[in-house]
Amino acid sequence: MRIPSHPVGRFSVLAVAACLALGLPACKKKGKGKAAGGGDPSQVVAKVDDAVITVGDVQERINKQSPFVRARYTTNEKKKEFLDSLIRFEVMANEAERRGYDKDPEVLRVMKQQMISKFLQKDFESKLKVEDVPDADVEKYYKEHPAEFNQKDEVRISEVVVKEKGKADKAYAEARALPKGPAPVGPETKQFKDIVTKYADDEETKQRGGDLGFFDKDSTRYPKEVVEASFKLAEVGDVAAPIKTEKGFAVIRLTQKRPGFNRPLAEVKRQIQQRLFRDTRTKAMDNFVAELKKKSAIEVNDSNLAKVVIDTGAGAGGPGGPGGPMGPPGMTLGPPGAPPMQPPPGTPAMRPVPLGKP
Repeated sequence: MRIPSHPVGRFSVLAVAACLALGLPACKKKGKGKAAGGGDPSQVVAKVDDAVITVGDVQERINKQSPFVRARYTTNEKKKEFLDSLIRFEVMANEAERRGYDKDPEVLRVMKQQMISKFLQKDFESKLKVEDVPDADVEKYYKEHPAEFNQKDEVRISEVVVKEKGKADKAYAEARALPKGPAPVGPETKQFKDIVTKYADDEETKQRGGDLGFFDKDSTRYPKEVVEASFKLAEVGDVAAPIKTEKGFAVIRLTQKRPGFNRPLAEVKRQIQQRLFRDTRTKAMDNFVAELKKKSAIEVNDSNLAKVVIDTGAGAGGPGGPGGPMGPPGMTLGPPGAPPMQPPPGTPAMRPVPLGKP
């Protein structure tokens, strides 16, 4: 069966192969009024076999480019160059069709993806708006997630704990001799973790280099004496004198400081709306697809599904593999519940990105 002659109709099956070859924008037909220059957009500019390229086709494709690119096509000579690219598109599409690529599974698959994308944009997503999220829902989210919008000042500390006071004094003296600022890099440069390895009495402390991570003034993870002393240290690299604790004596060094923040509801309202809107849209989509499945005749053969062989080799790639699509919409990568890893002491401190911030 012959594909419709207008280049827009032809796109539904052949645009994928031709666009990839030529790097052209996808063909798309709109209801056209008068052209900006007063010409009739339906007037024919060129014909390629039974395909027709109109004033509106050329104008629409040029006007979809960025202002910088559009400025290149103000002269008739440049317009001819652009028209030639459209003609190339058509002759390539004709040849691809002649060779049977209009029936290629990959072409048909990408065509379906484009079709679904257009369908969702016009008939689904256009009916949902961020502004429709009720203020009451925004306020409720704000109150139920205080940690996302309010954080106290935090510090990151490294420590070495020993049982003997004399040993602690030696560790303190060596720690004070270290250069201030972030932990230096280099095999020959002495670091606080070297002091931990030398003096610490327990293997766990040695393995983590004495790093305690970030905590605020109200933290109960560590002895009160250590927490209080930590917030008295003014600059990165400062060291506190040996602190008496239940386990012995602790020598602590400030490795990072992270300022807190307090964002009022008015400041983050839009971000919360967007977050709730995404959730609402996802639920609406799930319900929509569930209804479509009810109307469809779907059969699943689990025994055959089990026969699917997955190539887990390092060289595996292609669609869905490294560098390809990330998977079905709504899916994320990474083990669920995996805790975030903290960078080594001395790296620039970063706050968790507040809701909606890039």
